[in-house]
Amino acid sequence: MEKAEVEEKVTPFPVVNSSSSSSGSSTHDTISLASNHGDNASSPTPPDQQEYAVVSFSPNDPENPYNWSMKKKSILLLCATLTCLNSTMGSTIASANLFPLLSAEFHVPVGPQSVLPASLYLMGFCFGPIIFAPLSETYGRKPILVTGFLLFVASTAGASVAPSWWSFLLMRFLCGTFGSPPLSVFGGVIADCFGDEVQRGRMLMVWSASTFVGPLGAPVLGGFVGGILGWRWVFWIALIFAGVTLASVLAIPETLAAKILKRKAGRLNKEEPREDGRRWVAPAELSQKSVFVTLKTTLLRPLELLCGEMVVVLTSLYIGFIYSVFYMMVQIYYAIFVGVYGFSPGVSGLLFTIIGLGTIIGCFICWWCDPVTLRLSAKHPTKRAEYFRLPLACIGGPFFVISILWIGLSARSDVHWAVPFVATVPYGIAYNIMWVAMINYVADAYGIYSASALAALGTTRSVAGALLPLAIEDMLKALGIAKSCALLAGISAALAAVPLCFVAYGDKIRAASKFSAALKTEGQREEAALGRTMSHISAV
Repeated sequence: MEKAEVEEKVTPFPVVNSSSSSSGSSTHDTISLASNHGDNASSPTPPDQQEYAVVSFSPNDPENPYNWSMKKKSILLLCATLTCLNSTMGSTIASANLFPLLSAEFHVPVGPQSVLPASLYLMGFCFGPIIFAPLSETYGRKPILVTGFLLFVASTAGASVAPSWWSFLLMRFLCGTFGSPPLSVFGGVIADCFGDEVQRGRMLMVWSASTFVGPLGAPVLGGFVGGILGWRWVFWIALIFAGVTLASVLAIPETLAAKILKRKAGRLNKEEPREDGRRWVAPAELSQKSVFVTLKTTLLRPLELLCGEMVVVLTSLYIGFIYSVFYMMVQIYYAIFVGVYGFSPGVSGLLFTIIGLGTIIGCFICWWCDPVTLRLSAKHPTKRAEYFRLPLACIGGPFFVISILWIGLSARSDVHWAVPFVATVPYGIAYNIMWVAMINYVADAYGIYSASALAALGTTRSVAGALLPLAIEDMLKALGIAKSCALLAGISAALAAVPLCFVAYGDKIRAASKFSAALKTEGQREEAALGRTMSHISAV
């Protein structure tokens, strides 16, 4: 231990010592800290412990999620997909296709209230990034996912038997609130398991793309099942699906490294106590921060980023708007294919699923472009994050604008219904590649603070998705389909400049950021304490 003790005097961080510091402990990596006196008084030691050993993952440790087999990781990805399908289905299951049945049941007039079931659900999503994601980094991923999904199942059951319009809306809000943990936490679960940034980006892309299926499939369920069996059966079927998925949620393992190492330290203290009397501790136990202080930091930091970081502010505006346009398109599609072309609500919902084809194509495009963007980023080391993530967003922006104009201007009775229908494919492609590019860019740019940055994005996205669609009914009545789509396209065109600005000036913007400067000091210290950067990434 003499070498380690000498090194501790000249380094501000704990020193990893893989040698046998005491008998029976050579199989575990340890960080040996000197007693709390003398030159080492500033070492971060717990108040009740002068000497201790910190457990960490050894090379090829099977407990390290990075070292899990691809089969196990794939099963975990499947569980994430099924769980998020439940959450995202709920966002559009009570859309325009189902509202006529709800209106007849609860005597609610057609108008602005028709979007309340979806808007309140999306408002519940706001709690995922700002509450459940930080909690998952304190208490672990699994407890938050299991608790949230159990309450989601209960809220879905409540919506299916709601006796009044206002009780139904309350259940919808609770469904969104408790359905948000999978979207807020599973991104972190995937980041926990995949260390390579290219592989992690691809897995996040597949998971995020799969969550598009829920909002696309729910209107079909609402249109056909609701028309045949009634609206309550729509929610009962959703409840059955949630009950089946609950089994997979209960079976998922814990992936948060800090939580796994805490358990490992506790197990070693019981099964393999050190002969020198030192206690095993986990890296997360070094900071000695209270839960209140930890949650205060994680809750306030997203607000600080949202108010003071240009990258976060502009990305939030862009992501929030294209997210709200997606839910406006649900209403616009109903107005086009039911109002203009006379299709049934079920068929209208079925046609809307063609966006999924665009999403799949977008995934292949992202996958194919990885080697290209890697070479670009290598040529621009000062703008590595910009050239690695944003080229597709720069291309997707104009395509997004063109597709909205195509849909709106071709939605006329004298034009075949297939023309606006086909336009939905490039819309899906553009939506997917823009979404994946911007989210990954923020995650890469903010490193250890990516959880907070993405929490800010997730909150503003959910607020925009909940509030902006409230205006779509009045907008369609006042402007019509064509002008409404032209307005949305115009705003999208202005916001399409955001990724272009980042490519041109991103390095200068980040250089002026205090968080970017802190990444070189505080961020490294936090990573050393936690054992790994834990990124929180949200899906749709």
